[in-house]
Amino acid sequence: MNNPKPKMSFGARSLWILCRSVAIMPHWYQYHCVARFIYFVLRYVIHYRRKLIIKQLSESFPEKDDKEIKSICNEFYKNLAEVVVCTMNMAGITEEERRSAVKFNIPDDVRQTVKDRHLVILASHCGFWEYAQFVGLDLPGYCEIGAYHPLSSKAWDELYLHLRTFEDVIPIPSQKYLRFFIEHKDTGVNGKPMMLGMASDQNAPPKGDIHWYNFLNRPTLFFEGGEQLSLKFSLPVVYLSMRRIGLGRYECDVILVHDGYEKVEKHQITERYVRLLENDIRRDPPRWMWSHRRWKYMPDPVTGEVIYKREG
Repeated sequence: MNNPKPKMSFGARSLWILCRSVAIMPHWYQYHCVARFIYFVLRYVIHYRRKLIIKQLSESFPEKDDKEIKSICNEFYKNLAEVVVCTMNMAGITEEERRSAVKFNIPDDVRQTVKDRHLVILASHCGFWEYAQFVGLDLPGYCEIGAYHPLSSKAWDELYLHLRTFEDVIPIPSQKYLRFFIEHKDTGVNGKPMMLGMASDQNAPPKGDIHWYNFLNRPTLFFEGGEQLSLKFSLPVVYLSMRRIGLGRYECDVILVHDGYEKVEKHQITERYVRLLENDIRRDPPRWMWSHRRWKYMPDPVTGEVIYKREG
């Protein structure tokens, strides 16, 4: 299967040129000048989703006072500005630049467990999640299939598809993800086993067999597609624990969650993922995407029925 970069409309190409103009700037200028300007706009000009961020932080960390919450919020804006610059840096990024941007720590036993097998990768919105797709540089011999939710804006959707597509990285819309895997599970993609990448901490809708996970002090829904694939097809599952080590630089531990053979109860694989993710967030709160409206749905305390929360 040939995997060329997707074509872009005029609007998407204009956005790509804007991103590329930042990507070719010196590293120090990107993060000491461009990122600081973006931070200033987000924090002091538009107050980007500040009420939502403060609310979600306060409910997640009830042990912290207002001063601590506001400090985390301020650091989050700095992180978000860095995320924007990192995104722009993906325009025309080379393999050498990808390797310098993120380092993956993969234990030998994990390499042995996943060798020559399709693999489920559970990522999150900690650090700069787009760099998670570069794990194939340190775990060669795979074709990575990244699940994504199409954006409502055609130009932005085309831009992100272009930024996320590489020789062995293929973005697939979530609704077509399972079908793509089933069609290629026997032969692989270009004869290579698949790494099935999913950012499973997005806001999951209440569908099917609803299971609430205790996450940051409240019941939370999670996407369970990774667990379902693992249990049905005996696939190993790993979690990418990402942390920031410098301006635009990250390090990622590849942690085995399930070897594909162990007998586990339903929801146990996702539960392990939730605990690992929560530990990462508590270790470094500003690195998670608090501006995403994560808790749209909650169980009624009396009936247990799903409640849609209209407020931010």
